[in-house]
Amino acid sequence: MELIKIDPARRRRYRIRIYTGIALLLALLIGGTWVLDTFFRPEKERVWTEKELLADPDVQLFREYVQIDTSRETGNEVLGAEFLAEQLESVGIPTHIEQLGERRANLWGILEGEQPGAIVLHNHIDVYGVDNPDLWTFPPFAGEIDGPWMYSRGAFDMKSVTITQLRAMQELAKRGVKPKRSVIFLATGGEETGSDLGVRWILDKHPELVERFELVLTEGGVVEPKSQTDVKYWGVEFAQKQFATLWACADSPERLEDLRQDIDTWGEANQIWRLTPEVETFVEAYGPSRDSQIYRDLLADPSGAVLDYRLFTELPDYLKSGFREEVISFPVEENPEGGFRMRVILHLLQGSDVDSVRRRLLPDWMVHGLALSSEPPLGSNQGSPVAAPAFQTILETIRDYYPETLVGPHFIPWSATDSRFFREAGIASYGFSPFLIFSTDTYRVDTIDERISLPGFLTGLELYIRVLDNLAG
Repeated sequence: MELIKIDPARRRRYRIRIYTGIALLLALLIGGTWVLDTFFRPEKERVWTEKELLADPDVQLFREYVQIDTSRETGNEVLGAEFLAEQLESVGIPTHIEQLGERRANLWGILEGEQPGAIVLHNHIDVYGVDNPDLWTFPPFAGEIDGPWMYSRGAFDMKSVTITQLRAMQELAKRGVKPKRSVIFLATGGEETGSDLGVRWILDKHPELVERFELVLTEGGVVEPKSQTDVKYWGVEFAQKQFATLWACADSPERLEDLRQDIDTWGEANQIWRLTPEVETFVEAYGPSRDSQIYRDLLADPSGAVLDYRLFTELPDYLKSGFREEVISFPVEENPEGGFRMRVILHLLQGSDVDSVRRRLLPDWMVHGLALSSEPPLGSNQGSPVAAPAFQTILETIRDYYPETLVGPHFIPWSATDSRFFREAGIASYGFSPFLIFSTDTYRVDTIDERISLPGFLTGLELYIRVLDNLAG
């Protein structure tokens, strides 16, 4: 996701903090044994061999795509767009590639339906950069398959979703019958660096296309499996925080380091907790999935938890984050204009005023003597409707596929996706991950040895095809 790239090291610590406990428990249960059918529904009772995975045409297609380096530093989005266009055109879907500069590109392909209003299958072509390729077990863009996993930068974020969207649209086109709703495959660039030439460019420069957007499916959401028969929660993302960037500048790095220390020391003391409608919607659905009775009780009465400091501190950090604005500092760096600077990001809840939040989390005494500049918060400060028929169709399809699973809305507390820009334009957008995979894969996203379970990928592809069928008609 561009999960709006909060400091990668910090985000990695967040993920590890959330998921390590689950991962350790799974490791003990598995005892180092590789059991592929753990990733399948019980009725599928099939153990995939590595040879079968290598021969599967969908795996081959996925592998070819991840082998294209589309990172900002060393890659080329145009090559990724051309690969996707070729696949769409192979089933008669016309495409358009918009090249922006030598290595940046957007792509769209349209499957016309009976209605002009379209379902948009959105993905981003670019992937996060590779900082330390020598530390990878396999080359970052080799698409190496080892056991049940494919290792590659972008395997999880988000080329796996891209291929499931592509294949779902191909299957719809192969029927030879117009669907009720049109479908637009939209692949954009630059998501990992703010989407200025990606989704934001499309929304600004192509009103003739945007006027057809009625519903967007993109990355996001959460799947929390305990085993092949026990998924704690399957969440479809409908809301997330806003992020506002500030720059603090000074003549010396020491003054900025002092500010970092003050943020770490006083940041939490200056927070105010409140319950937004979006978070209330989320915890109402999510609370019953918790193993801890304490968490279930707290989330059953979130307004009470917000008012009681003792109760609030019982919640894990990722849930606390949904109830409060936060301030995050980044390492001090040289300022191109002279002196030194430090980036600071404010995490804003829905309905927040950025200036008042700044004054509270970065009071005047804390920034005294510093030059501050700010950028407007990006994206919408409202979620997409959960009562919408399309959202309910997605939930119902997941329930049909995994009948014992608790399914509902998901709120992103620490990161952001391109859904924020679609929502800002008044377009309903939902983050849907179709893959039943364990956290041992998810916390490798954008880090060394990023990978995804191929059995999870293949069953997720089946689910995505069914979701699109149900939405498009």
